Amino acid sequence: MSPQPLVSIVVPVWQPRLDWLRPAVESALGQAEVEVEVLVVDDGCATPVRDLLGIADARLHVIRVAHGGVARARNAGLAAARGRYVRFLDADDVLERGSTARLLRLCGEDEQVVAYGATVMCDEELRPRRTVVSTLQGRILREALLGRFEVWIISMLFPRAVVDATGPFDTSFDRAADGDFVLRALEHAEVRGEERVASFYRRHRGSATGDVAAGEAGLQLMLDRYFERHETERGTRLERQARAWVYLAAARGYRAHGQRRRALDRALRALRRDPGRVLPHLARGLR
Repeated sequence: MSPQPLVSIVVPVWQPRLDWLRPAVESALGQAEVEVEVLVVDDGCATPVRDLLGIADARLHVIRVAHGGVARARNAGLAAARGRYVRFLDADDVLERGSTARLLRLCGEDEQVVAYGATVMCDEELRPRRTVVSTLQGRILREALLGRFEVWIISMLFPRAVVDATGPFDTSFDRAADGDFVLRALEHAEVRGEERVASFYRRHRGSATGDVAAGEAGLQLMLDRYFERHETERGTRLERQARAWVYLAAARGYRAHGQRRRALDRALRALRRDPGRVLPHLARGLR
């Protein structure tokens, strides 16, 4: 039997809550039936993370860098990672105990396959609220561009070969750098997924899903970069549909935050670009 491949789990950390950080790191170290190294990247925290954690484990490596944001911190983790596979975890989320081993089995021996599972969306106390599941398989770049691949990066496992082909996280992004990374990865790999839970995402006031305007700007930048790489697709129906999806997502977000004027503006922008797909959502109240 061939030796089990090492999985590197990269955890960027900036001004963490210890009662959230420690369970996150413990969930990474506690992955069952798989060999892991956990790379906690201290993004210039006021109190060094090494002094906060209090976890003694030879598989845990704390890397301290000057503060530069989550994308730079993840890149520092990738530079130090030794694993044949890579997984990402945020400092306020938790991995399901058996998920990395299952994702590794989904990859099989094919190092051009990204594996994924479901994400449980939770409140601040990590109480489940809903589960995000995808059933897409194979080459799904187009579906991802159109917002149909709703999978969180913390629920994915990347072969190192795909990571290297994808390149580093783009540090020019304020938000959606993870979405941009995933989209670029899908240009090089197919996906294999399962509906079993891979991670638990903690939604709170400071989480990335809370700032609608920043999220919208990040997604539009993600599309800008994609169509810069694929100039022949500029101005096509695909771009109009992709832009419509971002406006529709923003309309939902603004509506949820009680910003009705902005919600209406984004809904109309989406409708102008892709009326066939958007109109049914408007008829259902953006659902």
